[in-house]
Amino acid sequence: MLICDTHADTLWAMQDPSRDAALPFHITRERLLGTDDVRVQALALFTGNSGLADEPDLIFRELQMLEVLKGEGFRQIARLEDALPGEANILLTVEGGEVFHGGIHTVEHYASLGVRAAALVWNNVNELAYPAVKGSSPGLTPQGKKVAGRMHALGMAVDVSHMSAQGVEDVLSLGGPPPMASHSCAHALCPHPRNLTDEQLRAVFSAGGYVGIAFYPPFLDPSGKATLDTVVDHMVHLCELGGQGHVGLGSDFDGIEIWPEGLAHAGELPNLFAQMRKRGFDEPLVRAIAGENFAAYLTRITAAATQGPFCQACSFPVSC
Repeated sequence: MLICDTHADTLWAMQDPSRDAALPFHITRERLLGTDDVRVQALALFTGNSGLADEPDLIFRELQMLEVLKGEGFRQIARLEDALPGEANILLTVEGGEVFHGGIHTVEHYASLGVRAAALVWNNVNELAYPAVKGSSPGLTPQGKKVAGRMHALGMAVDVSHMSAQGVEDVLSLGGPPPMASHSCAHALCPHPRNLTDEQLRAVFSAGGYVGIAFYPPFLDPSGKATLDTVVDHMVHLCELGGQGHVGLGSDFDGIEIWPEGLAHAGELPNLFAQMRKRGFDEPLVRAIAGENFAAYLTRITAAATQGPFCQACSFPVSC
């Protein structure tokens, strides 16, 4: 079975000097192995709480940690077709559009590093977009639309998990490859500003997008506590909205300090699949949510990519 988790903050956690060295990581090579499954773990280059303002070398340090993981036997891939069973396959992403503040050309730079998806905003306003958590009403800035357009052209997914409602609408209105939400949940079940409303979810699904269910309890239940069933409840809700072919896993491991009971690290994902089966999910749907939906999503955005040259005015391919 192909198992894809579309968001984890392991690279950031590894470089964090304030982190308790005695704490185990949620994502380790051992926790990704042990079965015949093909495991693919997305790891984010996170721009930090200040958007690189206080830590301008943060991305460099995280890339150093990527090399450490490779030295431990992790295997970076840029295409899911290259993922192998019995390997800890990792896919690189970005969380925070500050990496693109240097200009449109920076999108090509990160694409060359193997980045396949990028969130243009985290929880702080930047030059490209506005976040959901501050109740922001604006969406993408003009520069954010240019960056998103270049990402589309290069087959890099635009991740809307942290984006304001207007920003999500703006990304959808751009057309082209559909967006993803790497780690979000259903607002109807838990009204956290980081979650997507039914209207947004239907729009993402209709466009051919993807939503990875986050495992952070405050996104799963207003009580701030969650079980395996709570996670499955969100899967059921998204499927009822038409998401059977668009829902997957977006744990947020190594970026969360609490987790659902029975889902404390990457090695416990089989517990979730068992609960899905217990709740009546048939095997094709379990396999789809485990990883096949994300693989199909990447195929869709790759097929829609057009590799320049680009219009200097709008950043889209010259054929625009």
